[in-house]
Amino acid sequence: MIKSFLFIWIGYWLIVLLLPVNSLYPDVHSAFFLQFSFVFFVLLGYFWFEMVQATPKAPVWGSRVPHDVYLMIKISLYLSLVGTLFLLFDKVFVQGIDYSNGVAVAREAWRMEGVAREGRVSSIFSVIGYLLSSGYFVAAILFVLAGKNFHSSVRYKIVLAVFILLMVNSILAGGRSNVLLLGAFVFATITSLKGWSFKGLFASRFISMSAFISLAILFSYLLYVFSSRAKMTGVSVVTYVDGFLPYLGLELSPWFSDLVGSGIVSNISSLLVLSASYISHSFTTTAAIIEHGPGEKVIVFLHPMNILYKLNLVAKPDSSWFLAGRFPSLPGALFYQFGIFGFFVFSFLTGFLSGVVKFFHFSKPESIFFLSLNLMMCVILILSPILLAVDFMSFPFVFLSFFMALLFKYSIGMLRIATKR
Repeated sequence: MIKSFLFIWIGYWLIVLLLPVNSLYPDVHSAFFLQFSFVFFVLLGYFWFEMVQATPKAPVWGSRVPHDVYLMIKISLYLSLVGTLFLLFDKVFVQGIDYSNGVAVAREAWRMEGVAREGRVSSIFSVIGYLLSSGYFVAAILFVLAGKNFHSSVRYKIVLAVFILLMVNSILAGGRSNVLLLGAFVFATITSLKGWSFKGLFASRFISMSAFISLAILFSYLLYVFSSRAKMTGVSVVTYVDGFLPYLGLELSPWFSDLVGSGIVSNISSLLVLSASYISHSFTTTAAIIEHGPGEKVIVFLHPMNILYKLNLVAKPDSSWFLAGRFPSLPGALFYQFGIFGFFVFSFLTGFLSGVVKFFHFSKPESIFFLSLNLMMCVILILSPILLAVDFMSFPFVFLSFFMALLFKYSIGMLRIATKR
């Protein structure tokens, strides 16, 4: 867990350093110091717990897997299919979203629908859809965890089902967050296992090629979303990228434009730079936050609060901070919302809680509950350079998907016992 955390942060800083873009906000050194301090205090909290309670060794891949893991994968996929169909019905037939003109146009129409109803729930189909549709996250996690024990044909079917459900849900949402979030969960699962290997999971050449093709399609989809938004604005890809970067607090280095020239190479290069900038622009946002100072708007736990608002349980949170819509990085968000003292406290607690949930998971790796808690904290650490992972749209529903898969598994078990009597 903690090695992955350090690896991600170092990789993030390298991307910031090597990208052919410059920050529009001057406090970049202060931004680095704040982010570095966050990493330091997370490590301090994590190793503080390690000194109090030694953590058992990581579970060996394929051993001590959850009971009836294949049944839980099937349950998760079926629940996800039902939820996806409900979401499809809500967006196409209830909200009337037209996807024929591309995901960018559809997403904008979906956003305007939400504004018109003041963020309230569109229909009961939407509620059920969001509650169930994230089941493919659980299926993917359990497959990575125990897939080496399955027959090759079963592995292929699971990979195909997860891929289709991921693509459909991403297109329905018109964004990329589900792809990024699933990647973080899979990475967190892999790094929590001892002895995991790609070859071991995708043993046959056919399955491994299918996995690579799926990854290539997902990467192409990420670029397509940006391309679709450029098409929606009616400008060329290069012009769109050059105009969108200032929104992220960045400007393109002059030498890059001269180097790539024009044509298809220029378009692809510009989209790659924009994709990397979109992931790493939280660095410049952090610089802007330091220049601005702490504020009173809501950044941290915004998505869960919006869910509670839709259920009429809390007042609508005020999220209109001065760079709303940008990634603040978790350190930047903590500093903005809680000030410097709260920043240190929450950074330390993040590391400490990470050590706690890792201890319980490694002590009892066959427990789905402890597995889910450990992965949630791992993903929070992995995505901390961007924002608080809890504020990703699907994050809260992944935890609910674990719970529902367990609930259905126990219900099926009880039904089997009852029918035998």
